[in-house]
Amino acid sequence: MSNPAESDLSRTARWLVPFGLILFPFFWVNRVNTIVPEPYLDEVFHVPQAQAYWAHKWTQWNPKLTTPPGLYLVSYLIFTLRTPEALTTDVLRMTNIGAISVLLPWRLQTLLDTIQKTTNTRPLGANLSHTVLNICLFPPLFFFSGLYYTDVLALLFVVEAYNWDLKRDSQTAPNAKRNRLLENLGFLGFALSALVCRQTNIFWVAVFLGGLQAVRSIKRSSKSCMSSKWLNIVKQGGQNEVYDPPVSGASLEDYVKTAVSLATVALRRPFALLASVVPHLVVLGAFGAFVLWNNGVVLGHKEFHTAGIHLAQMLYIWPYFAFFSWPLFVIPLINILALKPLPAWINLGFPPKQTKYPRVKAALIVLPLMLAVVHFNTIVHPFTLADNRHYVFYAFRLLLGIHPAVKYAAVVVYFLCGWAVISAFGFTTIQRPPRTVRIQQPPAPPAAPAPAPVPAPAPAAVKSKPKPKPKPAQAHEQPPKGTKRPNKPNRKSSPQPAPEKAAEPAPEKSTDPTDPEVLAKVQQHLLMRQKETIETPRVSFVLIWLAATSLSLITAPLVEPRYFIIPWVMWRLHLPPLPSLYKHRETRPREEAAKRNSDFIINSPKFVEMAWFLIINLVTGYVFLYKGFEWPQEPGKIQRFMW
Repeated sequence: MSNPAESDLSRTARWLVPFGLILFPFFWVNRVNTIVPEPYLDEVFHVPQAQAYWAHKWTQWNPKLTTPPGLYLVSYLIFTLRTPEALTTDVLRMTNIGAISVLLPWRLQTLLDTIQKTTNTRPLGANLSHTVLNICLFPPLFFFSGLYYTDVLALLFVVEAYNWDLKRDSQTAPNAKRNRLLENLGFLGFALSALVCRQTNIFWVAVFLGGLQAVRSIKRSSKSCMSSKWLNIVKQGGQNEVYDPPVSGASLEDYVKTAVSLATVALRRPFALLASVVPHLVVLGAFGAFVLWNNGVVLGHKEFHTAGIHLAQMLYIWPYFAFFSWPLFVIPLINILALKPLPAWINLGFPPKQTKYPRVKAALIVLPLMLAVVHFNTIVHPFTLADNRHYVFYAFRLLLGIHPAVKYAAVVVYFLCGWAVISAFGFTTIQRPPRTVRIQQPPAPPAAPAPAPVPAPAPAAVKSKPKPKPKPAQAHEQPPKGTKRPNKPNRKSSPQPAPEKAAEPAPEKSTDPTDPEVLAKVQQHLLMRQKETIETPRVSFVLIWLAATSLSLITAPLVEPRYFIIPWVMWRLHLPPLPSLYKHRETRPREEAAKRNSDFIINSPKFVEMAWFLIINLVTGYVFLYKGFEWPQEPGKIQRFMW
């Protein structure tokens, strides 16, 4: 897929990023420090603990804190370099502001450059920069950047661990072996730092990144399985062929097939696979040692944070994603669900296989499972319905308080939102190389030209087989017929009758498109070009992302929007850019107005997304700052609404 054309709109997106990343967070924290100068909610525990470390009271620990001391250690290191007069609440809040306005955008941009295989100097780079801005404006993440919470740093360390994991995987230089130790140590350092900020990060630095590394290792030494039949997938898996179709053309059955195919291929070389994920296993082992030492996952308040099975979390996540990210769905869903041909100004050119509604078969399988989860595993934590300062309190009041049937009717919403979120990985027109190019083993054509040069003196043979090189006889005896049959222009490049000299330099390389050597070269060229372009997400990635998301959520009994931040960010990072409206050179508009219209359609989802996030942040920020209330049991103390 080619990059979108450079335009005023894309340049605006590029220049908007640094200003937005500086102005928005600093305006927000300034307002918070002015209106809410004292620690609020969880800050009541975080701020005194950071101040205790600042006073070198390393053994002091508040038993109500559930997360490790990563946030406080980072604040200590930062403010040691630039010692403040006093480590007050407003000073500590600058830890997250510096992270979300400088460090997180920088590392997100690096990660996007690697994932999307582009750079920020190209037009698509402006697209990616706008994506970085929107991720940093994501309302739950942006809201807690103005408070002294662990969420921003927890995300930052996961992103940086991802950067180092990709870096150590891409070492191809001559000194790659010398750098490999440094890359592994860098990954281990940031992965362990992510665990010190938040325990549930283990599922992202070990399961998610380890799963992606394992799939990359499998694919490096295997071929693609082109058959979609069950028997062939299992059989060819034993022959080191992996079935992993793009999300854009995959059905529910393809997810099971891909899992079986990956497992079959992995069983052929288990030791090599384990060797590729050794750093992830080290991190997993360190986390296991911590759990044994701590006699549990959380540090404090263990009676309220016992791990369990809360499958309903994997239902709530889909409306959460759809609520925040609906601007990214509108144009692709119009293309997918439209019954009539679309006009050129909005037609993304999706292939016919992709333009379909959710399949009935998938609905008949998934909907009963969702209903069973709602009926048997709807868990309401005591904190959820006891604290009306959080928006989740009101969501559950609507879900459970209006009528008992509402929670079952919501299953349809969960299903449709889940279908849209997963389908978003396939909102692209990037396809595999043509199947005709892949058919490169016709044994008959190579043998045919070989015996042909032997009967060169016979003129009759020259007529019936024009491919050989009997040029001396043909040049002397039949010059008019040679001009009459110009079906070999590569051989008749000079019309002058040069008998002996013209026959000598005639190349033997075939330019016949049916020649297997030509097919092989074309296929190799296409594969190289495909590696250089953006790779469409595959089913294997969705499986790994779902596994990490499920493990990080279903073990938490409490439903909090903050817990969905990292799953959303990883989903958002791997969404492919929308394809150009004008995919072929001859159909691209030459008028500036048409170019602007095309660019506007392609870039408008990100501008709408940014506007939507700003609106949510303005509303939630205003409510938090200026719409406080009091509890009867705590008169005189202002309570504030928050995520």
